[in-house]
Amino acid sequence: MPPGPYDPRLNGVCFRVLASPLHSPRLIIMLRDFMYEVSKRLGWGQPEIPLDAVTSEEEAREAVEGCGAAFLALATGGTEHLALSALEGLDGAPVVVASIPLANSLSSLLELKPVLPRGAAAVHLPSLDPGDSDAVSVFESAVRGLWAARRVRGLRLGLIGKPSPWLVYSLPSGEALARLGVELVEVGVDEFVGLVEGSEPDEALGRRLVEAAESADLAPGEPGRSLRVMEAVRRLARDRGLGAVSPACWWFYKRTGANACLAHALLNDEGLVVGCEGDVPSTIAMALASYASGSPAFFANIADLRGNEVLVAHCTAPFSLGTRYRLMRHFITGGSVTSRVAFKPYEKWTLVRLSPDASKLRVAVGDLVDGDPGREMQCESQLILRVPGARRLLEESMGNHHIVVPGDARESLRIASEILGLGYEVVGPR
Repeated sequence: MPPGPYDPRLNGVCFRVLASPLHSPRLIIMLRDFMYEVSKRLGWGQPEIPLDAVTSEEEAREAVEGCGAAFLALATGGTEHLALSALEGLDGAPVVVASIPLANSLSSLLELKPVLPRGAAAVHLPSLDPGDSDAVSVFESAVRGLWAARRVRGLRLGLIGKPSPWLVYSLPSGEALARLGVELVEVGVDEFVGLVEGSEPDEALGRRLVEAAESADLAPGEPGRSLRVMEAVRRLARDRGLGAVSPACWWFYKRTGANACLAHALLNDEGLVVGCEGDVPSTIAMALASYASGSPAFFANIADLRGNEVLVAHCTAPFSLGTRYRLMRHFITGGSVTSRVAFKPYEKWTLVRLSPDASKLRVAVGDLVDGDPGREMQCESQLILRVPGARRLLEESMGNHHIVVPGDARESLRIASEILGLGYEVVGPR
């Protein structure tokens, strides 16, 4: 199975094994076989791992030339200087250094960890058994976190229009963008309206969407108008080389007769990260969460708090996160089209929030309470999660918009945060 749009492309990550000159060849084979087998099981393809271990500082620098990111596996003790030489050769590219429970490998990592520079994270593989779920989880989280950090660093993010006026806190900071390595590409309203007017909707897609919906109450001209917006966003991303887009979308309805909700839902499923309302920090968090979890993300409001239960809601949930959906007019304007997605019954979901100054990533994991509560006077797609310590979301607010992805993505997000130099905070039990 080929990797999906949010899964690591292993040809973008270099895997290297470092060992002292005196080492067991069998140990190198065990390490390589573990990484091969786990990558294959995860559907990532086969990583390219040289047959021979790196055993000298010169080899270490040469072995990582041209690598955009690297996973350095310490096969033995005495490899600290090799790892530092590899880091010099990587010249700031994201890296994970991993130890194993054999041949004094962990001893080397413990000595190395205090001097690792920003851009590097450390993990310990508890075994080299591909059937060991703990070892597989560590490896998967490490590679996902590494890949997520690499994708965010160098991300070109398109801001269409200005951030929505109610975003009094969640505003882009030039210093924060520079620290993360994100480039903001500003697109004027008139330019984008011209793209919408020059786009043709995919009528066959529109028919399929309506036919597959449980019900459809659409404004005149829909879903064609919204699919025209979708095509314009897709073209803009392709022509400008954007990996993420955030339209300040409320003016869409006035200028185009459509909102961007349907475009958000469909394009995130395609692999283009599309955030809402011109909220740049949350769109960056959305990209990070999608790549770290391997799933399209739900960009949502915190709509209600009752004890430890959190209602998250918005009108832009990717259809792939649901078991069924309805199409309906936007609940505030009464026009265009939005969707109500009934979320899949994943036991765990992860909430993510990035502070606007990019100093902290806050993460919480919640148990599913209800994937389709249908609360009135709220955005249509809704999810209730039980999150220990949820009151902190209000009492120590970092802003409204939170990103939601299925599963427990805490470890991959921790690794990505360490690489990107973000403070990392977990709400609830650690």
